[in-house]
Amino acid sequence: MAALAAGAVGSAQADVGGEAGPDRSRLQRDVNAIHAVGITGVQARVTTTGGGHLSATGGVANLDTKRPVSLHGFFRIGSINKALVATVVLQLEREGRLSLDDTVQRWLPGVVRGNGNDGGAITLRQLLQHTSGIYDGNYPSIDTAADYRRQRYEIHQPEEIVAAAVRHEPNFPHGESWSYSNTGYVLVGMVIEKVTGHPWHQEVDDRIIRRLHLSHTIWPGTSPTLPAPHARGYT
Repeated sequence: MAALAAGAVGSAQADVGGEAGPDRSRLQRDVNAIHAVGITGVQARVTTTGGGHLSATGGVANLDTKRPVSLHGFFRIGSINKALVATVVLQLEREGRLSLDDTVQRWLPGVVRGNGNDGGAITLRQLLQHTSGIYDGNYPSIDTAADYRRQRYEIHQPEEIVAAAVRHEPNFPHGESWSYSNTGYVLVGMVIEKVTGHPWHQEVDDRIIRRLHLSHTIWPGTSPTLPAPHARGYT
């Protein structure tokens, strides 16, 4: 993911081991059940109320080598990133640098317009809450193995993604319904950069990742690879 979407936005690493006992047995049972329905490999971790953790794995990380899934493997965090991005926006509001009631037009003039799209009416709050109505089906479709091989290294800039979205009419009038929107968070990332002068991932790193000492949570940029160990993805 080169922009702010549900693709690869970072990696996280679970601790090795975990507490023993009936809770861990239940977690292992559930992991085994997920593997049994056809999932290649499963890595699960639960943080308990007291600050401990339970970890379990099932299946294999690679179908060719039969390497087992690691308890401390790296993985793509996907849209969990949206919680981090939203936190940065809330911090910026607390600092008085923006308001959730600011419009998209306020920070990104002329970016959202045409075909019924009006950045002057959509607020940052609506972007965060997935109530903006902005069309969200603009990502290239990968339906076959050939599509994957042809498109897997393509990089799409935020401006390109938003421009593709506003070529469509909104899904609904802003604020009148709800629909999960990756494009909305692309716009949020663009606003963060406009306000701070830094890319959204740098603000996430400075404000959250470093302060919480999440030493195994990283921004891979445009690299298609993950640190080792990690399981291979299959579709």
